[in-house]
Amino acid sequence: MSVHHDSGRTRPRLRGGFRLTSRVFWDMAIYMVGLGLVVGLIFPPFAVLLGVPEVITDRPVFQSACLLAGFLVGAMNYALCRGVVGGRMEVLGGHLRSATSVITSATRSGDWSEAVFERITVDSDDQIGEAGRAFNSLLGAVEGRKDLENRLRYQAFHDTLTGLPNRALFIERLAAADALRQQDGTPSAVLFLDVDNLKAVNDNLGHEGGDALIKLLGERMVRSVRDTDTVARLSGDEFAILITGPGSAHQAERVAHRILECLRAPMQIGGQRIRTGLSIGLATSDSCTSSGIGMLRAADLAMYAAKTGGKGRLEVFQPSHHTAQVQRDAVRAQLSGALDAGQLELHYQPIVDVSSRQIVGFEALLRWRHPERGLVSPLEFIPLAEESGLIVPIGRWVLQEATRQAAAWQDRSPLGRLRMSVNVSVRQFQHPDLVGDVADALRRSGLAASLLTLEITESLFAQDIEETTRKIALLKDLGVRLALDDFGTGYSSLSYLRRFPIDSLKIDKSFIDGVTTSTEGHAVVAAITQLGHDLRLEVVAEGLETGDQLEALRSLACPLGQGYHFSRPLTPGDAVKLMLTGRRPAPAMLVPA
Repeated sequence: MSVHHDSGRTRPRLRGGFRLTSRVFWDMAIYMVGLGLVVGLIFPPFAVLLGVPEVITDRPVFQSACLLAGFLVGAMNYALCRGVVGGRMEVLGGHLRSATSVITSATRSGDWSEAVFERITVDSDDQIGEAGRAFNSLLGAVEGRKDLENRLRYQAFHDTLTGLPNRALFIERLAAADALRQQDGTPSAVLFLDVDNLKAVNDNLGHEGGDALIKLLGERMVRSVRDTDTVARLSGDEFAILITGPGSAHQAERVAHRILECLRAPMQIGGQRIRTGLSIGLATSDSCTSSGIGMLRAADLAMYAAKTGGKGRLEVFQPSHHTAQVQRDAVRAQLSGALDAGQLELHYQPIVDVSSRQIVGFEALLRWRHPERGLVSPLEFIPLAEESGLIVPIGRWVLQEATRQAAAWQDRSPLGRLRMSVNVSVRQFQHPDLVGDVADALRRSGLAASLLTLEITESLFAQDIEETTRKIALLKDLGVRLALDDFGTGYSSLSYLRRFPIDSLKIDKSFIDGVTTSTEGHAVVAAITQLGHDLRLEVVAEGLETGDQLEALRSLACPLGQGYHFSRPLTPGDAVKLMLTGRRPAPAMLVPA
């Protein structure tokens, strides 16, 4: 901004203005003090001659009033003398007319300060000399300071990227809506909106593309509400909308569906067509008896439920959302001590050759054996571990334990060299210690690096590509294998298969479910399998549950599979029993858990 340069140019002018001002006010002080003393000393005795009782004229209050009157007369006399001596009586008349205009404008608008700054102008060269120049300098300084204060006030309460109200201003308006509700029962509603997959857009298009998306979303939200509603940007990918007045709950639902509908069409950003979504939570003053802040928190909880329930949809706050949040907080707190307490364990699901039913390896799957609840579903605690960052130390332990177990099995297995697959989350992959953790696990266990497969997801390619490339190269230097998990469900393009040294593709269960029930599902699995053959990549079908699916995979020449049709995830002891049975799992192991 130009504030710094403006201040540099105006500093000499301001110093000159203050010198002129000091001279002018010194002259004025002489007039005021002189006439004040004269009037203050002469008028009380003169008042006695006019019939004013001495009881009154002797009072300090009366004498002080005389002195004050003398000062005012001195100031007026100074102004008149400057005007008359300078031959500028018409200037004084012009200022009187300007003052009249100021009063009229301020009376109409109710803003005296703006009226004064708009109307009072003094030409220091042609009007009242040094006093005018001094006044003009001071007026410019005050006006500049006022503009700066206005800009700072705006920046303090508005988002710099979108120009929308920020969290501070939104909280103020929430408080005002809450006060209105308590005063006359006026209802209100809050929408909490979270952008789905903003990080992927940032990584694909750069932060400029992400900023453009945020601005465009803000504009669409503003177009979807009334002028009396408030749209605010709370943080990087979070927005909120405050709707007040009768029918605010129904109006909020209409606004939410209107916004979701307008996002169905792709947006043009950076020369690319981008599709994105919003997870929206709605809370109303009727459903939340607490303050406006409580209503915002309730909308946030509802948004979380919308996001975990599938994203891109609206969820209305229910008391169960608060209960679920309390439970999540409790699970998160207990999970932080589960690793040290020895409550975490690994189960192993076999990866099987589809043609021969020979076990070729295992995938290590994390389980939490809670002392009171028993086995806790991974769907419940792994997302919490991701959010809290606990996935990093937990993932480090998984690497240590899985490689230790795989090394121990190499000597006991009659099936030859068995590979071990370990899932690596995006957050764990991004941690700077990942490569060191993998190297340390291999060193401690003695497992050959070629027998360790790290399963990464396609969403990893939507992150920092340069850092991802560097880290994948370091992992390949260690000699480990890389598998692309849930292939076809994420953000990657086929170019990534050529760019990165991937060894294996894992077809997501959602595609395997349709391999025997729909032509499209069968075609997708066939295409992925053929792609793997053409690129010399190993292909593994996940979630294999029926014999018909197995036969379909055989007909498509899909080499490997895993799922409940072969075996559920097993404890280490059960996995050893399965290996010792030979090429075919025991019948008891074929029953899903």
